[in-house]
Amino acid sequence: MLRETVTRIKEKEKVNDMANQHHLERLRQGGANAWNMWRQSDPAILPELHGADLSGADLRGYNLNLHRANLSACDLVEARLTGANLSNANLSGATMIEAKLEFSDLRAADLSGTDLTGADLTDANLLGANVSGAVLNYASLLGALINDEQLSTVKSRLGQ
Repeated sequence: MLRETVTRIKEKEKVNDMANQHHLERLRQGGANAWNMWRQSDPAILPELHGADLSGADLRGYNLNLHRANLSACDLVEARLTGANLSNANLSGATMIEAKLEFSDLRAADLSGTDLTGADLTDANLLGANVSGAVLNYASLLGALINDEQLSTVKSRLGQ
């Protein structure tokens, strides 16, 4: 049991090595206000969080600015991103099982191959988002802005 836990911790550390550690620490410890101020002060910097473990992160209610961020292959299981600006973000291949994305801006985001099983996308804006190959099983799309053409490209959409 202990060996499995140590192995999992090392695997997470290895995955987090792919993300820019400065960006990851800013997000984890600086708080959303500090993060958003940093993004405003230098909008040319694109957050590089590829492969980061942000599972369970509570970032709701902060209007978090992740516009154009690279969150591909991230672990965002049960992450709370209510109201976040994820427009034009790269979330391809991310694991977002049961993520809370209510009222989030996902316009033109790359969600290809993303697992959104059980995610709450209530009132989210997904117009122009690439959802090809995404898994939307049991995801809540109540009031979400997404069109039938987009939905025709998802891999799976059970429970709707």
